[in-house]
Amino acid sequence: MYRIIGYNGPRTKNQNVIYDVHENKYVDEAKLTLKDSTQIDDLEITVNKKNWLFTHNHPFKTHVEVYDDNNLIFRGRLLKPTKEMKSSGVFSHTYTFESIEAYLVDSAQRFYYNYNATATEVLKHILELHNKDVSVSHQVFLRHNDFEKSKVKHSVKIDYTDTWSALNSVLIKKFGGQLNFYYDKEKGKNYLDYIDNQSEKYVNSITHNSPVLQIGSNLKSINFGMDPSNVVTRLVPLGAEIKPKKVRIGSDYTVDDDGSVTGATKKVHGSWRDAIKHAARLMNVSVSASDVSAILRLIQHESGGHTHAVNPTLVLGQHATGLVQFLPSTFNNYAVAGHKNIRNGFDSLLAAFNAPSFLSDARNWDKTKSWSPQGAPRYKKIPYKYKSKAHLKTLNKWGWPFPSVGEGHFTGDQLFGIHRGGEFRKNNFHDGLDFGSVDHPGSEIHAIHGGTVIEVSYANGIGWYVLTHSSDGYDIVYQEAFSSKSKISVKEGQHIKTGHVIGYRDTQHVHIGVCKKPYSWSTGFNKSHSFDPHWHWLDPLKLIKHGGQKGDKASTAKYYKESTTPHGRITIKSVNKDKDYILADKDMIEKFGYIAKPVIFDSAKTPADLLKKANEYLKKQKKDFNKESYKISALELPRYDKFKVGHRYPTQTFGLVLKQEKYLLITQKEIDIPNSPYNSSLQIGDKATGIADYQVETNNQIKKQIVNLQNDVIGLTEVVPDLQTNTDDLEDKVYGDRNYSEAGIGHAKADVKFLRRDFNKFKKETKKHFKKVDKIQKNHETRIKNLESEIASLSASISALQSANSKGGKK
Repeated sequence: MYRIIGYNGPRTKNQNVIYDVHENKYVDEAKLTLKDSTQIDDLEITVNKKNWLFTHNHPFKTHVEVYDDNNLIFRGRLLKPTKEMKSSGVFSHTYTFESIEAYLVDSAQRFYYNYNATATEVLKHILELHNKDVSVSHQVFLRHNDFEKSKVKHSVKIDYTDTWSALNSVLIKKFGGQLNFYYDKEKGKNYLDYIDNQSEKYVNSITHNSPVLQIGSNLKSINFGMDPSNVVTRLVPLGAEIKPKKVRIGSDYTVDDDGSVTGATKKVHGSWRDAIKHAARLMNVSVSASDVSAILRLIQHESGGHTHAVNPTLVLGQHATGLVQFLPSTFNNYAVAGHKNIRNGFDSLLAAFNAPSFLSDARNWDKTKSWSPQGAPRYKKIPYKYKSKAHLKTLNKWGWPFPSVGEGHFTGDQLFGIHRGGEFRKNNFHDGLDFGSVDHPGSEIHAIHGGTVIEVSYANGIGWYVLTHSSDGYDIVYQEAFSSKSKISVKEGQHIKTGHVIGYRDTQHVHIGVCKKPYSWSTGFNKSHSFDPHWHWLDPLKLIKHGGQKGDKASTAKYYKESTTPHGRITIKSVNKDKDYILADKDMIEKFGYIAKPVIFDSAKTPADLLKKANEYLKKQKKDFNKESYKISALELPRYDKFKVGHRYPTQTFGLVLKQEKYLLITQKEIDIPNSPYNSSLQIGDKATGIADYQVETNNQIKKQIVNLQNDVIGLTEVVPDLQTNTDDLEDKVYGDRNYSEAGIGHAKADVKFLRRDFNKFKKETKKHFKKVDKIQKNHETRIKNLESEIASLSASISALQSANSKGGKK
């Protein structure tokens, strides 16, 4: 028989009867719900004003115990009271109690990371933090641990969360098993048993006293259905955490080691634009953006942008060659010293700018569609005055993002800091400087300071952006200027100089923000300091005008690493047409509409792998949705043991509902204590084990070996980051020896690419030629066959005539 006892506090020993079948204690309803180990049990009880609980109830302080005969089956604390007056005028109170397992929700776990931890280490760490955070009555101690001798290790990370979540979402998820909560009434202490539910010892065996669910005996009713509560039709998959990248910091001096001015000498991301501007600067020619565009059109028409292009038509006995199609003799006339390779695109541009007529011809290209070098060469060698190598001792210069405009002018809300017009911002503070498309016209955004491109990415609120880090420690972000990634002309890891084109603005303004390590831009932005005046933001206008800050000096750091804090998670956008979600099939959407939920797949290390796992998830979801879940109402007969949550029980076949005998797993049990104490409502899990499979399930040794092997593999994957670090260090040692060959390799790759292009073109033309030859040959063979047929016919006719003539002569 069931009894409910109440206490004024968790450690109070004075008992107060709330319900006893032998005493009238004025209980209207009392429903006890016992759940599996991943959920917290609860009791809902309704009493009238004559009951002790009616006047003695304090949330989290009042405790109750439920006994089945003398066995304690529930101990809980008051969570919330509800008051009600019925239509009859009778007052009643309803109270919800949660099991004291909820003590584990009262404590906060701190950040914890251990790349090589055992289950016991993690469990002890979690309980130790819990016990420091709560009162003595809420402390929990480890009583029994099946994993004490286990040597299986995992990489474990616990974010700031409560203890209950840490135990279930980290410990159980990583190592398996289950936690059983136990209250020792004599000692007044709470204990945990950590059970290895894969062990034969804890697989529930069927005894002679186990109840069998059967019609005409203990089964009252059975229903089955499907649970749509976890359905996802618009899945947002999230993969492994994105760890901070380790990016090599390159030279960002304005002058290279050989003393020459830095600039592009070949295509940059498929365009000659930067090389044209660099060649013009070296040859003392001033070009506008429209001039550069005109030259690009000229190049496209003349050579298609190919440096090895050769015109098959002879002109004065020569073939025009190269990027701008010089005749060899004309090129030799205009080429400057040290740049006399007609098949080098940059050498051709220098020679073109050395011809006085080139710029005029380019500007009129759309009308004339031709150009012809005229006039005496302007220079014999590059006229630009090189700066001395002593300049290498100074840091990279600062410049304007729109050099042709310079400083221009700004309104108050465009300026850095707090200014009139910027009141719409939080704290009225602006963390950067806005260059508007009206006050600072132009599309090309130039780097205001050299550096290494750390990020080319997208973030909500600022769109696509470029983040650079300079050798003197500045983080510079260019944001809100690019509608798509295609508008950005630099790549992550690229080393750029002051004035380098970052990308092409196609919005109303570009926002430029600056921080200096260790107060990086990423940390400021990701931790919501964008409008915080106290964060270490710097004024870009002052930096550009004053050439930096006093005391700037180059760092000796070889790598840039933002922090140890992960930068979000892997998404599928890059492999899913820029969408971070996928949809379930049409049937699921028609049934449930659009239900969007994020699901984390920690094991997915790449977008492609994540997309694969997400599709598998949706496919499995549909399959699982068609599984039957059972709810059974059954009597707990005296001749059998009581049903226990987490145990499996045999069933008789139930006609159309169950067509073969099964062992059903009970995941939840509801007891209506005052009204139907012998009648339990049993929630059945979605896994029904067949009779033939049941004994097989008790033998899990092979499964355990597989799990251990998987854990060993996972342990090895944790070593990979260390190996990567060692590889990076080794790369440092050989990097200098590598430099001398990279330029040659680059040229070789360009030549190979050109030859491959010509080969493919030649191959295609050859294929067409042979098709024509084959066609001609077939026509020829057909004609020969026709001629042979005609000849045969004529021969037959001649033979017939000869035979006739012969016969006539004889006559």
